[in-house]
Order: sequence, then structure tokens, then C-alpha cells
Amino acid sequence: MATNPPASPPPAPNPPALPSNAPTNKTVAATGASAVGAALSTILLYYLGGNSLPDTVQTAITTVVTAVFTLVVAYLTPPGATETVITTPDGRVRTARLAPPQ
Repeated sequence: MATNPPASPPPAPNPPALPSNAPTNKTVAATGASAVGAALSTILLYYLGGNSLPDTVQTAITTVVTAVFTLVVAYLTPPGATETVITTPDGRVRTARLAPPQ
């Protein structure tokens, strides 16, 4: 006679998400990337002969390199394991942290 295996327990409900003003992984990564992007643009300008370029062109190159590097790093950084996005009752989209399991 065959017996049925015992039923598995139902999955635990997701913990509630709490609105948070703490910086997310993407924010921290973008902040660091902006500093690195500025340094990279300085090195790039050095090799391009920065003294021969007008100041406005140097500023534009620094801005573009920094912005692109920041956007790429922020895009490629995954969200944290406890980070999520919620919509508040008034319709605002907010970053939230999952409540710790109890």
C-alpha cells in the first residue's frame, strides 16, 4: 500500500517593508563611482594634452566621464537583499527595507 508523503508547510509570508531614508546599495555605489569617474577624467585629460584644451572643453569632458561612469556603476549594482520598492498610500514610490524576521 502506497502512502502519501506528508504535506509541506505553507511558505512563510514576506516580512513587511518599512519606508527608509537610509542610502541603498545603488546610491552608495553611485557616490563612490562619481569620485572614481572624476579621477579617471583627470587621467584622461592628462593623456589628451589637457593644457592645450580650453577650460570649457576640459570641464565638459570631466562632466561626461563622471556622469557615464556613475550611471554605469549604479545600473550594474544589484539592490541589497533587504531592499525593495513600495508605493505609499498617498501614491509615492519609496525605497523600503524589509523588516527583520522575528
